[in-house]
Amino acid sequence: MKILVTGASGFIGCRLVSRLVEAGHYVRTFGRSQVAPPELAKLDIEHISGDIANHEAVLQAVGDCDMVFHLAGLVSYRAADREKQHQANVVGTRNVMEASLNAGVTRVIYTSSIAAMGIPVPGTVGDESITYNLQGLGLNYCDSKHAAEVVALDYAKQGLPVIILCPGIIFGEGDTHPHHRAIFMAMSKGWLIGWPAGGVTFCDIEDVIEAHMNAMSKGRVGERYVLGSANLTYREAAEVLSKVLGSRRPSFEIPGWLLETSGMACEAVFPLVGKPPPLTRQVAWLSQKTIFFTWKKASSELNMPCTAFLETMRRTAPYYLGRSNNQVPASKANQLYC
Repeated sequence: MKILVTGASGFIGCRLVSRLVEAGHYVRTFGRSQVAPPELAKLDIEHISGDIANHEAVLQAVGDCDMVFHLAGLVSYRAADREKQHQANVVGTRNVMEASLNAGVTRVIYTSSIAAMGIPVPGTVGDESITYNLQGLGLNYCDSKHAAEVVALDYAKQGLPVIILCPGIIFGEGDTHPHHRAIFMAMSKGWLIGWPAGGVTFCDIEDVIEAHMNAMSKGRVGERYVLGSANLTYREAAEVLSKVLGSRRPSFEIPGWLLETSGMACEAVFPLVGKPPPLTRQVAWLSQKTIFFTWKKASSELNMPCTAFLETMRRTAPYYLGRSNNQVPASKANQLYC
């Protein structure tokens, strides 16, 4: 098939394009750059340059495609990026859905996030039926991704064959998230002394890509699917990683007020010296919440595999630390599970 991938330069996008080409599909990528991402330069693909918020550019990109993977968006928890996120995440998604409906594509697979779903009632594990409950809290990334889902589902009601995939926090080779690399480095040196009070759904990039590939022919139109493999508190995740790395584990829970104060301070100071803040108020607030979701629906309907968190940490630690595989201590925690 001829397949359009928006956001192909991202973590998921690069891996997905490679898999699609490997499977024999003709792939067209769409993004702001004039050429395809360097990671994909060796592949036989077509690239169209344009802004996802530009309706005419998106119409041209969707063109004669049979299927669309829509991954483009702006991930940021900075209040200053609210309008940029609306344009990229909401307007961009509307453009893709409108163009896809007009072009009569066979399926649109929209990659959202559990951030778009809300926070389950304390003590419970949420599922795809949860009602969004983060309005008015100043969480612009969550709000924009939820609004984009509303747009996508509205087009599904109009007859567009769209399904939504909602990954948790993804770890894996090819991840360029600076905070993830910083966590691995700090843990390996024993510098990470505490953890936030909350927890989240984690997933492995390999499982996420497999779910995307399977969604080409599986899954129900107008439905969303949580992608995950482990529900862990940050304390539990840190304990697994410390054993994999053979390093000292953090020793105490960081007070919420300290996290939020630090986040606000970082947002105020770091932009003054031209650097992105390492922590924001929004991230600090969310890190205190237990945001657990079940991925049973994706496992059943998309045949998504579930890689144990311990195995993900073992496999990816060398990548995050910039080491060869034999430089990471073997874990003695064989009994740990996701």
